[in-house]
Amino acid sequence: MIKEKNKLSLQKKVSWTEMLLLFFIAAAAVTICSKCSPLYPINDWDDPNCFFTVGKAAADGRVMYRDIFEQKGPLLYFLHTLAYYISPRSFLGIYFAEIICAWVFLFYSYRMIRMYCSRRSFALMPLAAGLCYASYSFQGGDSVEELCLPFIVFCLWAGLECAEERRVLTYPQCFVTGIAAGFALWVKFTLLGFYIGFAAAILTLYAKRKQYKAIFPSVMTVLGGMFAVSLPVIIYFACNNSFDYLFEVYFYDNMFLYSTDGASVPVIGKILNLFIGIGSVAVNNISAFILIICGSVFLIMQKRRGTVFYWFVVLASTFFFVYIGGRFYAYYSLVFSAFLPAGMAAIYRFVRKRFPSLRRKYIIIAASATAAAVLSLLICPNLPRLMYNKDDYPQYRFDKIISRKKDASLLNYGCLDGGFYTVSGIVPECRFFCELNVQYDEMYRQQKDIAASGGVDFIVTRDEELISDMYECADTCEFPYGKGISVYRLYRLRSA
Repeated sequence: MIKEKNKLSLQKKVSWTEMLLLFFIAAAAVTICSKCSPLYPINDWDDPNCFFTVGKAAADGRVMYRDIFEQKGPLLYFLHTLAYYISPRSFLGIYFAEIICAWVFLFYSYRMIRMYCSRRSFALMPLAAGLCYASYSFQGGDSVEELCLPFIVFCLWAGLECAEERRVLTYPQCFVTGIAAGFALWVKFTLLGFYIGFAAAILTLYAKRKQYKAIFPSVMTVLGGMFAVSLPVIIYFACNNSFDYLFEVYFYDNMFLYSTDGASVPVIGKILNLFIGIGSVAVNNISAFILIICGSVFLIMQKRRGTVFYWFVVLASTFFFVYIGGRFYAYYSLVFSAFLPAGMAAIYRFVRKRFPSLRRKYIIIAASATAAAVLSLLICPNLPRLMYNKDDYPQYRFDKIISRKKDASLLNYGCLDGGFYTVSGIVPECRFFCELNVQYDEMYRQQKDIAASGGVDFIVTRDEELISDMYECADTCEFPYGKGISVYRLYRLRSA
């Protein structure tokens, strides 16, 4: 028993050299795969531009939800406000945040793998980065799921270590878990599913092992971490007297206006949502899907019932809360990349046992690094965008026209934020600055009223012609969007 504990203790240590290498791996993965990277002219994915526009508006004095409407959580917008101060017309600040997130993700992924493998398993880390950040579920970069990955993989590792060693979580681990749960609460509360499963599994293990004395202080420490993260949110909305907007938009609208699929058949529809969710993970994050299966089989074969119980409760809870609402966007499945390390550990041990000639670590490092690089080049859906220059993008092309008018106003009409506010630096004047994926009559009405009355100097549409006597088409641009080609149109107020 003593030898086993000493072995685990040694495996926990990560050298400074390994940490530095992990940083370079993280930086390389984000730089190649994220459209927030300076390699790309712009991240034209809708979601990050929505976040950035709200963060910019907050920096300009607008109150979230009350003055500018978007559905994600306030901490996400605080982060993008900071990014706006770093670079007001690009995602450079988010790019730095992504590198830090990737570094932490890889660090704790490595620690999780090291629970079951030797130090030579470090060779897997370039491959781990490639599997996660080059997956289709990564999308353009700067998704909520990406920003939450380091928190989730930390908690997953801490819980696995707790289950394997039959001990309680340390107070620092509990506090960081609280910070992680609080962050999830205030960026996208459906991701709390992971932490609900985590809490249920850990407290059950505590009770089963009769570690009752640890329950109350652990719970209070977690709550302390959650309160520490929640405090800025409380202060912000208290100072702006806008708690009612916070609860209406962030909680009520997301629960009752956004998650509507399957609502007509509450039981059958929800069950169907979960089955479709399985297919969504398999299609959009196939590496995670396969490695979760491998990791699950591996843990079952270890015959540690506490570990298996913890693993499946957390995995099932995460999956349930992500997909029960009936939305299946590709980036939802990125969160399951946190479960990659167990599967990678399983494959590593299998290969080492079946192919002893590959035991030299340098051979494994070279093979995995090459595989990761090739995988990133072949799979990363963003790489084709490197072929385009700034002038090819409708955002920069339209900005040349918009910038001719001093203090121009702009409306992104009938579609999600396409990055035109980001490139032009314009802060939207209307609450509904774009059309979001939520059934909200006031949003449609306000956008139509602005178009009909000539309320702004310029209007941008995607795959839609604006019917208004107040505006004339100033430019048209075809550009790839999603899996097809979209037509972007810039309309100018006739009197502008």
